[in-house]
Order: sequence, then C-alpha cells, then structure tokens
Amino acid sequence: MKDWEETHPVSIEKAQEKIERFFPELKPISIEHAGTGFDTTVYRVNKELVFRFPRQEKGLHAMENENKVLTYLQKNFFSSPYEVPAPLFYGQQEGEDFPFVGFSFVSGKELAEEHDVNLLSKEVNNLAAFLSSLHQLPAAEMSLIPDELKRLSSQKRKPMLEEIFTEIASICDKSTIDMAHFYLKEIPEWENPESTHFVHGDLHPKNIIAAENRISGIIDWGDAHFGHPASDLALLYQAVPQEFHRNFFDIYGPINEETRKLAIFKAVFLSAAVGRYAMYKGETHVIRWCHAGLKRSLETWFKD
Repeated sequence: MKDWEETHPVSIEKAQEKIERFFPELKPISIEHAGTGFDTTVYRVNKELVFRFPRQEKGLHAMENENKVLTYLQKNFFSSPYEVPAPLFYGQQEGEDFPFVGFSFVSGKELAEEHDVNLLSKEVNNLAAFLSSLHQLPAAEMSLIPDELKRLSSQKRKPMLEEIFTEIASICDKSTIDMAHFYLKEIPEWENPESTHFVHGDLHPKNIIAAENRISGIIDWGDAHFGHPASDLALLYQAVPQEFHRNFFDIYGPINEETRKLAIFKAVFLSAAVGRYAMYKGETHVIRWCHAGLKRSLETWFKD
C-alpha cells in the first residue's frame, strides 16, 4: 500500500450532503473538486471556501494539526507577505466518517502549474521575510510535538531515498539520477537534529499558490511542527537559483554549515518523494518542477 492510498473516500456527492447538513447557512452550495493530496481530498465550495476531507488516518492527524496551527496564526495576527488560509468551519466526526474542516480559499493555482521553474527568483525578499517571521513564532504556545518522524535523519531516510530514486529513474534524465546515487554514497549517516523552531515542514510546489507570476499564498499546514528550520529552508535549494541565495540570507540571516547540509538533504528528499507521487498520479507539471528541484539541489551540493 502506497502512503497516499485512501481508506476513507469522500465523493463530491457525499461532501455536498455533509457540508449542507452541518452548515445550512451555506446552502445552496456550489461545489467542485479542487485537488487530491497525499492524505486529503479537497473541494472548493461557493468559490470562496475549501473543505478538506481526510482520506486516511494520517490525513486526520494532519488536518487536526493544520486546524490548530491556522487557528493560532489567525488569533495572533501572524503577519505574512503571503496569504494563509483562515479556519472557518469544523464538521464533527460521525460514526466511521472522519471530521472535516472548511478554510478560506487562497486564490491562484499551484506553483507547479507555472511554466517558469525559476519563478521564485522574484520572491527571495518576501520568502526570506516570511520564513524569518515564521521561525520566530513561539512553538511552545501551540503545544506542537518535536519531529518524531525524523524528517532530517539521513540514517532513517537514505534507504528510503534509494528506493525512490529507483522508482523515478524513468522520469529523470540519466545525469540527475547518477548525481543522486553519488550523493547518497557521499553523505554520511546522521541522526535527526534537535527540534528548535516552529516550521511549516512541507514547502514544495504543490503547497504554494501562485497568481500573476508571483507567489500569493502558502497552504497545507498539516505537517507544521516543532522542528529544525532546515525543513523549510529546503525550498530555497529546490526552487531558487543559487545566484539569489545571498539576497535571501541578507534578509533571513546567516545559517551554519550543518543547517545548509540538512536543508539540501530535505530538498533532495522532498523533490524525489513528491516527484514519485506525481509520477503515479500522472501529474506531468508536478514532475517537471520536482525534477528541476532535484537537479538544482544536487548541483548545489556538488558545486560547493
């Protein structure tokens, strides 16, 4: 069973029935399928709302976590150059049906749908300001647990990467896959680093919203946790050309070599893992961004 296979499907008809019954003030609703993620199904309702339905147990935990985090950000007036969803509705669990949530709609489209894979070169100032503000939030106030999934442990994730690289070889050029295998041979095994900061934890082209060739919003906060800033800084190594990195760090602040090493590792892992998901789902636009991210992060490692 793949990580993203569902155990609790929610059809558009079932979603409409539940939303209208739980929240009659929204009737009559217009509803359309807005996307299917690793662990949730998303419907756009009345043009201005998105409702998320967990597809599996992990999706339930992620949804509850996301709702908690977004509620905190909203109550504490988190200042961001990018729009963040506002939690507005919560549908309670019924029998074996999971609960579900409704958020404000962040207008735009997935970054992965943009043609220009260098688009984030225009965003280094805003991106640095966003991550700087995010990483200064007091994680303890949100009662977030440390990174129990060991997202940055090469000891845990190198074998996983070996398997993923084998699976995605058919969608990557040979030079990139060769670099990927050299990278795995070159890096040592290390334990997961100490958790020190609040992080989004899952910044990649499917969780970033773009409009008019700029970034407009950050969505899918289900993986937010008390972790290491490298989890988010990975986006820099995936999606921002190296000549713009200095501008980013002028605003964000300097990082040490360990953080850089961890961020590149996360960039490699996330690009490969999301690329594999996109391969199985036939999302060629996502594959293109993930291949670019994998190649970019590996080239950064070997250049330095």
